[in-house]
Amino acid sequence: MEKSIYQLPLKVLDRHIFYRRSQYWNVEKLRIYQNEHLKRLIRYAAKHVPYYHKMFRDIGFEADKFRGIEDMDKIPLLDKETVRTRKGELLSDEANNRNIIWDSTSGSTGTPLHFALNDHVQANKIAALLRSFFWAGYRLRQRTLMVQSYYFENTEFQSDKFYNVIRFDSNRLSKDSAMRLAEEIIRKPVKTIIGFSFDILMIARFAEEAGKQFPSPESIITYGEKLSVERRKMLIDYYDCPIFDFYSMHECSAMISQCEKGSLHLIEDFAYMEIVDDGGKPTLGKGMLVGTNYYNYMMPLIRYNTRDAVQLSKVECTCGRAFRRVDEIFGKECDAIWTSDGRILGAVMSHSVDQAKGVIMSQCVQDATDHLLVRIIVDESYDNKSQEVLEVGLRKRIGSEMKLDFEIVMQLEKTAGGKAPFIISKIVNPEL
Repeated sequence: MEKSIYQLPLKVLDRHIFYRRSQYWNVEKLRIYQNEHLKRLIRYAAKHVPYYHKMFRDIGFEADKFRGIEDMDKIPLLDKETVRTRKGELLSDEANNRNIIWDSTSGSTGTPLHFALNDHVQANKIAALLRSFFWAGYRLRQRTLMVQSYYFENTEFQSDKFYNVIRFDSNRLSKDSAMRLAEEIIRKPVKTIIGFSFDILMIARFAEEAGKQFPSPESIITYGEKLSVERRKMLIDYYDCPIFDFYSMHECSAMISQCEKGSLHLIEDFAYMEIVDDGGKPTLGKGMLVGTNYYNYMMPLIRYNTRDAVQLSKVECTCGRAFRRVDEIFGKECDAIWTSDGRILGAVMSHSVDQAKGVIMSQCVQDATDHLLVRIIVDESYDNKSQEVLEVGLRKRIGSEMKLDFEIVMQLEKTAGGKAPFIISKIVNPEL
């Protein structure tokens, strides 16, 4: 029987009601909830997920005796390479094509991943996201500008009267498109802007150069890339409104949101998050962010290493929520690509390599305005078809004019801090 079109919205509404209540649980009630869901998930994975059934047996881990949070560090971390190469083993034996949704991501690392969810996971993600946006002052059907990848064919932006949203396609960001958007916003101002921080900043900068001044919204919500102190300050200077940062991932293993008091919080009723050192042990300071979603039984990602680091705060927030506070999120930083037709592509490039088989990691290096070198680390499954798929994904964003070369390498170029960003720009553009 086909699913009703109302099924997901009704589940979102149900979970939204839950998240409105759970945000004010005390520490004890939150911990009880976490332990109950972790025990249920780990025991299910031991029974129904081949990867965990074998791994638990090999390390002598007894799922029936798992107590919850205090035993989490007995389970090895799950890395992205394992998800990439062994996704079939991570799939529940109860999963089938009728009750799973396949999703993909390459994040900011250029590592293609495919993973399974279901509508219960989706409903929880949407409901938790909406609550986070509500913290920033957003309300459903208020006039909003959304800045992200839409792939509009003949226009830069579209207006949705039902949702009262203007959707701007980040793939078409340029001086001219920013000016036309500014004219629309000046004609009818928005209350909230949501999207990639780099794109939102460049829209205001280009509009100002064209003599157009964006009316100040009530708030801006950024996601998809690191919001540095410098970029936050520039956004405030241009838009004269509060900036709220939001962190999440397609894998649904972690979520961090900024509350109305300005504090970043781990969203601990959506996923169990750990901050661990290099040995996978919990740390109270700066460490790697590791997440376990409570609700994904179709493809459990237990102690999933996000590869992003966070700094836990020692100061409690005054907002009244028991969620742990974060001082800073590290990672997800990269340059932008400038196309020969005047467009700018930043975080919107992150899904270019999602569908390419055999690509372990990739890196886009722009060394001229009309040339992009794509370095790739591959495995034995990479072939000519993989490169064709990779080029299609990239051309979808950069267009047909830029020259594109591929180079198979053993190692990607790294920054002074030891990171290998997905985009590296070696051209000088005075407008940045």
